[in-house]
Amino acid sequence: MMSKGEQRMIGTAPGAAVLVGWLTACGVSVQGYQEAPMLAERVARGELPPVAERLPEKPVVVMPVESIGKYGGTWRRLSLGGRDIQLDYRMGYEPLVRWDLSGKKAIPGLAESWEIQDGGKTYVFRLRKGLKWSDGEPLTSADFLFTHQDVLGNKELYPVFPAWLTVGGVAAAMTAPDPQTIVYRFAKPYGVFLEVLAYRGALILGPEHYLKRFHPKYVDKRKLEKQVHEAGFDLWNQLFLRQFNPNENPDLPTWKPFKIVVPPPGSRMIAERNPYYWKVDPAGNQLPYIDRVAFTDVQNNEIVTMKAMAGEVDFQARRIDAGNYGLFMENREAGNYRVLRDANPSTTCLYLNQYSKDPVMRKLLQDRRFRVALSLAVDRRELIFLMYSGMAVPARGVASPYDPYYLPEFDAKYLEYDPVEANRLLDEVGLRRGRTGERYLPDGRPFRQILHVYPSEAGTSTDLWQLVAEYYREVGLDFVVKVDAGTLSVMQISNGNLDFWAYAETGMHWVLDPRWYVPTVSTAYFAPLYGQYYASGGKKGVKPPEEWQRILDWYAELTTVVGDDRRKLELGRNILRQWAEECYVIGICRNDLLTIVSNDFKNVPERIIHDWRVMTPGYIGIEQFYIDSDRTTDCVGRKAR
Repeated sequence: MMSKGEQRMIGTAPGAAVLVGWLTACGVSVQGYQEAPMLAERVARGELPPVAERLPEKPVVVMPVESIGKYGGTWRRLSLGGRDIQLDYRMGYEPLVRWDLSGKKAIPGLAESWEIQDGGKTYVFRLRKGLKWSDGEPLTSADFLFTHQDVLGNKELYPVFPAWLTVGGVAAAMTAPDPQTIVYRFAKPYGVFLEVLAYRGALILGPEHYLKRFHPKYVDKRKLEKQVHEAGFDLWNQLFLRQFNPNENPDLPTWKPFKIVVPPPGSRMIAERNPYYWKVDPAGNQLPYIDRVAFTDVQNNEIVTMKAMAGEVDFQARRIDAGNYGLFMENREAGNYRVLRDANPSTTCLYLNQYSKDPVMRKLLQDRRFRVALSLAVDRRELIFLMYSGMAVPARGVASPYDPYYLPEFDAKYLEYDPVEANRLLDEVGLRRGRTGERYLPDGRPFRQILHVYPSEAGTSTDLWQLVAEYYREVGLDFVVKVDAGTLSVMQISNGNLDFWAYAETGMHWVLDPRWYVPTVSTAYFAPLYGQYYASGGKKGVKPPEEWQRILDWYAELTTVVGDDRRKLELGRNILRQWAEECYVIGICRNDLLTIVSNDFKNVPERIIHDWRVMTPGYIGIEQFYIDSDRTTDCVGRKAR
C-alpha cells in the first residue's frame, strides 16, 4: 500500500460531473442536454447523432464567468499569418491536466483523476469515459500511446525526444493498460510533471485512427510514396507533419472546441465548433457557445491597431500594442469596445549571445562588466514615460512577482540609469573612444552592431528599440535597429548567428520552460549553442563552461524534488540569483498588456494573466465566451435581443 507521501489523487465526486472552469473540482448534476442550432440542424438531417450520444458519460461542466451564454455568432480576430491561429495551444488549451484560473494549480482536464507512485517516478492518469474526436471516433489511451511511441518516438518526425518528457537523460516510458488508463514511468522522480503537463501537455496529441494512414509503420511503402508524391512532398515525414497540423489541415480530427475549416494561406481563415466537444454549462448546453472563429489576415501591427480601434475585433490581445493605450481609450466608444489592462509577467529585454561566432565579440559578451554597462546605460524611467505613458515598471528580466521563485532583490541591481558608471565599465573592458565619442573594439574595428528585433506578439513598438539604441549611442556604442521576419529571426538566433536580439523574457513558471534561464535547447536565446550541446547530448553546439553547467546542475536537481517546496525554492532561486548577479540579459521593463473586448462579447474575466506558460487565453476557458447581440441566438434557439 502507498503512503500519503507516495500517492495523490484528484477526481470527481462519485456519480457526478466535474465542475472545472472557475475552476474547482466539485460535483454538479445536469438534467438533459442542449446543443447549438447549427448542430441541431445537422442532427435533423441525419448527419450527426443526438447531442447526448456525442458527449462523454459525465461531461465536464464549466461554470461561466458571468452568465449562461447564447449560441451563435462569429468571434472576429486579426492575424499576421497562419502562426496566429494557434488552435493547437492558446486557442485549443485542453491537456490531460490544466491550470486553474489562478494559473498556479494543476487540476483535472482530459484526465478526471491521477495517482503519483514510486516517489514521483510513476504517474497514472484516468481518462474520462466516452471522449470522442470531432469525427465521432473514440478518444482513448491508444491515441496517447500512438503519439508517444510512433510520433514523438520516431526520429524522422522528432529527431530529439521532447525534453519535458525526459528525466535524467532517459525518455519516459508509456503504457496503456486499458482504454481509460495512461501510465508514465520515469527513470528518476519528476517532481514538476503535473505542472509540466498543464503547460506542455496542451501541445500534442494525435488521433491514431486518422494519422496512421500516413505512417510507414502502418501503410504499405508504395502506397505511402504515392500519397507523398500526390501531396507534393518529397518525404513521408513532410506529409505526416502537414496532416498533423491542426492550424492547416481541415481533415484532422480534434478534441478541442474549434476545428479549422478554411485554413491558411488566405485573407480570412475560419475555425468552427467541434460537434463532439466534451463540455457543457450548468444548464446542460453543449459548449462552445460561439459557432466559429474568423481570422482576418493583415500585413502588420499598425493595421491591427487601426482595425481594433474601428471595432473590428471581438476579443484580442495578440498583436495589440500597449503603447497605444491612449488611442484605444479615446476610440472605445466609437468602436464599441472596452480596454482591459492585463497582467504581464514577461519583461521586454535584449538578449546577448554568450557564445558569439566572432571571437572578439564573444570575449566581450562573456564579460560581466560589458553586460552591466549595457544595463546601466538605459534610462528606463524616461523610456516608460515616452513609450508607455507610465503604464510599466522597470525590470531586469529575472522572473517576476507572478513566479514562485522570484525575489524583489533580483530587480534591484543594475536597474538605475547611471551613464557615468556605464562609460567607466566600457573603458575598463577596452572599448576605447575616438575623437567624436564613438567606441572601438579591441582589434580596432568600430563598435557597430545590428540590434535584431523580433516582431513581438504583444505588438512592442520598434520605436522602443530605437530609443534604446539612442541611449547606447550616448555612451559610444553604435547599434542599427533591424526588424526581422519572425521565422527567419528565430532560426538565426537559434543557430547562434545573432549577438544582439530583442524580444521578451518570461516571468512565470520558467521552471516548466527552462530555456529562458537554463541552456537546454537551441531556443535558449542567450546561449543557443550551449543549448544545442545539451539537447544533442554533446553531438552539436558548444560545451557550456562551468558557470552555465552549475545552472544546469541546479535545474536537474530541482526537477527531481517531489513535495519539498523549500528545497525547490532554494534551487530555483540559486539560478535566478546568478542571473541577477551576472546580468545575462538586458531587461527593459514589464508593461501591462491590453485586451480589446467588444461590448457584445461576454464571459471575459476582468483581469487576465498573459503568458505562454498558461496558454492565454486558453486557461480562462474560451469555450464559455459568447456574443450577446443580433449575431446570436439564445440557448434554446431563439433570436437574441
